[in-house]
Amino acid sequence: MTESTDTSLRKATYKELIACQFSSWYPKFRALNKHSEKVYPKNNVTIRSKIISPLPHEFIEYLKSDGVVLPRGAEKLSSCIPENVDDWSTDDEHEHQEEDDDDEQHEELAYFPELNRQIEEILETLGPVMPKLNWSAPRDVSWLNESTLKCSTLGDVYLLLKSSDFCMFDLDHALDDIDLPSEEDPKVEHELVLRKWSNLHASMEFRCFVSRHELIAICQRNHTEHYPHLKKEYMEIRSLVMDFFDEYIQHNYADGEIENYIFDIYVDKSQRVWLLDFNLFSERTDALLFTWREINSLHNGLTLAEDGDEEEESKSKDEVDVIDCDNTKPIMRVVMNEYDVQFDPLASYRAPIDTVDLASDKAGTQTFKEFMEMCQKPSEMD
Repeated sequence: MTESTDTSLRKATYKELIACQFSSWYPKFRALNKHSEKVYPKNNVTIRSKIISPLPHEFIEYLKSDGVVLPRGAEKLSSCIPENVDDWSTDDEHEHQEEDDDDEQHEELAYFPELNRQIEEILETLGPVMPKLNWSAPRDVSWLNESTLKCSTLGDVYLLLKSSDFCMFDLDHALDDIDLPSEEDPKVEHELVLRKWSNLHASMEFRCFVSRHELIAICQRNHTEHYPHLKKEYMEIRSLVMDFFDEYIQHNYADGEIENYIFDIYVDKSQRVWLLDFNLFSERTDALLFTWREINSLHNGLTLAEDGDEEEESKSKDEVDVIDCDNTKPIMRVVMNEYDVQFDPLASYRAPIDTVDLASDKAGTQTFKEFMEMCQKPSEMD
């Protein structure tokens, strides 16, 4: 049976979903020569990371609960907190004595001593990290952490995870729109991933689309910015990505058992390609400079020129002007004109500027203290 050209009808399978969760693919790509009879030029092609799995049920319930109350032992945030936090006036203690008495009536703060210990040990080993769950990183709430996912303390990690709708999707909706096997009750074992922090230049991150084991499309990952150097370098980058796919990805991902998937990569200054992540080949994953109709046309063996309405649809997608190599696979797209970048989908998750100022301490130590108290205490309206 020929697959429908309507990608909205295609469901990713449970097997595909599990294959792209972090713990399924990371061990192999971090130690290639250990997991293969073939000798690879590079033993690892991804960033050093640690996985905590399974996560305690109590911690999952804490993440799902309302409010942003940090657990005991993780009350302070290194990336936002002022250096003189310990010098805050103790006079405030008298002003808030009655409030402190009321606080005793609230439920005790959540406490995860073993998880705290594990995270702190990883921070000691790796230094600053980027947190994520099985599939998603809390990119939607980076504004809480000076517009970065760099976490240096326990509090940083917990605040981002607790505040993120993206992470909540992993917990509550991971199986939505997934073609589930009828003969068993599929489950998800939740995991916390802490990746060693790396200062990646956003212009050199790319998303790659694989259909039936063939690399069919590549585009810049940050499609909301114009990077002039990509206009000159994109064909060279395309060749690097193709070689990387042929050498390391094509026959290794899920042992070749998954034929449709998406992966993200980074090209460093020495032109070494690094694997960042795998994603589902479905509309759940942002097609960025492509439309899913275009990706599906390529998936079904068509060129974009063969899809009669495709050119009009492609141009209407925020009218982005891109460099487009459409005649050969993989198609490569980068934003060409600084005036025609796309809308940032994360913009709708950002907070009002006065809240951001509080989080970043731009309004001073006292207002920052008030912001921290709001984060750490249950709402008086509860």
